[in-house]
Amino acid sequence: MATPEIDILGPMRIAVDGKESCLTGQKLRCILAVLSLRAGQPVRRDELIEELRLTETSDASNSLHAHIARLRRWLRMQSVDSGILESVDSSYRLNIDRGAVDAYIFEDRVEQALALYPSAPSVVAVMLTEALAMWRGDALADVDDGPFVASKTEELRHLRATAREILLSAWLDTGQDRRVILNARRFLDADPLNEQLWESLIVALRRANRYAEASKAFREANLLYHAELGIAPGDRLRIALSGPIPERLTADR
Repeated sequence: MATPEIDILGPMRIAVDGKESCLTGQKLRCILAVLSLRAGQPVRRDELIEELRLTETSDASNSLHAHIARLRRWLRMQSVDSGILESVDSSYRLNIDRGAVDAYIFEDRVEQALALYPSAPSVVAVMLTEALAMWRGDALADVDDGPFVASKTEELRHLRATAREILLSAWLDTGQDRRVILNARRFLDADPLNEQLWESLIVALRRANRYAEASKAFREANLLYHAELGIAPGDRLRIALSGPIPERLTADR
């Protein structure tokens, strides 16, 4: 019997022995998502009932039991070990390791990279590039956003934003200004009010002697902040545009 690998950094993807399988049904995907994001830990039935919005049904407990039974049948059809989805008192537990869930792998890699920054920027840049490449779209894009899923997806989005910020900083530290310019715009498309991303873009443009583009980026950010938030961006963008240009590093510190 095999153990599934569960990817949630995009639409849910389940692979067993390297073969991808399709799990249809929003509620089944929701159950599997919640259990996989609490890998090896019990999840109370009342939590799952709330997550699936079964409180609106006439018999929430029986409805949940029926969905669990369907999920167990589906797992058996994929030749997954029958004991992987376990009932524990008034809870359910998915007996898989963290390493079977891409969100956990992403979190671990980013935390490792952040622990190394700023002492080894070139290593950090490689680690964060690989971690960010794991994303295939919005996390849990095809799973209903109950309270736990919504909280977890927001947490993952925040960590991805942090990874992007530090990646640009690491590239700036090692003089890879062209990479910053190429990627900052892409990151800003997804996170347009991220001041640190704008700052990195402006610094990289100035260091590349593209002063007109740096001024244009500052004006664009200024207009966006006024339109969306009714305020001007912080001092860091003005400093990025007109202050001393940060020096490049020639090697890891």
